[in-house]
This record gives sequence, structure tokens and C-alpha cells, in this order.
Amino acid sequence: MIGNFFEREADKNDKYYRVIQTIKEYSDGRRFPLNKIVVADNKVDLNATDITKMGGFCISSYEYIFRWLVRGDTLCEVKIPKDTKIYKTVSDNGIYIADKIILTNPKKIDDDFAMKLYKASTLPELSYFIAMTACSICGYINTAIKVCNDKVNKENIDIAIKEFEDFCKRRDDERYINNPMAIESVKVLYNRLIEIKNNSSI
Repeated sequence: MIGNFFEREADKNDKYYRVIQTIKEYSDGRRFPLNKIVVADNKVDLNATDITKMGGFCISSYEYIFRWLVRGDTLCEVKIPKDTKIYKTVSDNGIYIADKIILTNPKKIDDDFAMKLYKASTLPELSYFIAMTACSICGYINTAIKVCNDKVNKENIDIAIKEFEDFCKRRDDERYINNPMAIESVKVLYNRLIEIKNNSSI
């Protein structure tokens, strides 16, 4: 441990990934450039006592990136500049932090690609519930239903529904669920969850 939220310095030569948005601008109007060094507004603070004050950019490894699909429509590989350190956080979701990153090799995410990322993933149970909800919001409904069928059962259905509802509430507050496709996909997943819940009570 090298801080409240940091486990250790990580190997900058490992493979890392980040999901970015290219369809619409971020709230502050910026877009991440490709193949250029991008510097975080706030440097990594190893002494942070608030998780929101860690600074740097959050990136992840391939087996955990499925959790981040709601962040954008494109998956990029991430390279760490030679003069930059990268740190593994204590999160069990494979979160790494670096002050500077280089985004390369962008790949557009669709339902088929989301399914591929799901099959390669190794997330904690709760993260799968959040990820399937994110997939429904993004319109990757086949992937969302696949995760639901694989991971949700009568023992955890109440937890799954709560995570679904909490996540949708946060995204709705952020005005993210604001198009017919997202609304319809979310309804399809919710109906499947209710079906599982009803069958578990028989």
C-alpha cells in the first residue's frame, strides 16, 4: 500500500485500455486526441483521502474494461509515456491511474464487440449488474440480456434489481437516458429482471 486508494506502482509496459466518447463532446467541450500525450487536469495524489480527489486518468486492463462501456462509444489502447508512472488502485475492478496517457488503436463499440468484451471479462458480481445496465443504456441489448441470464438468479435478483435501479437513477439525473433507443433497451432489461424475480417466487 502506498496510499489510501493506491496499492502499488504498476508496470507501464502492460496493456491498458480506456473507453472514450466520440459521438458527442464531453461536458466541458473537449475530446481526447489520438496518438498524442494527454495530460490530466489534476496530478495523481497518492495522499488523497477522498476517492474523488485521486487525480490522473482512470484506465483499466482488458478483462475489466467491460465495466466502463457506459463511458463512451470507442475502446482505445493506452500507452504510458516514458516519463510517467502508473499506479494500481485498491479497487477490485482493475482500476489504474496515470497523469499522462496516449490513446491509440481506436475500435468502435457495438453490441457484438460488447459481447466479446463481456466474454473476456472477470468482474465482481455487483459490477456485472452495473455493466449489464450500462449495456442496456448504450443499446447493447443482446449483451445486456446475456449478462443478465448468466449472472442473475433467484439468490441475487433483489441485489441485481437494486443495482439496476440505482444506476439508472444516477444516469437519469445526469440526463444520459434521454433517447428512445436507450429508454426501450432499459425497459427490455428491466422486464427480464422482473421475469426472473417472479419465477424465483414460484
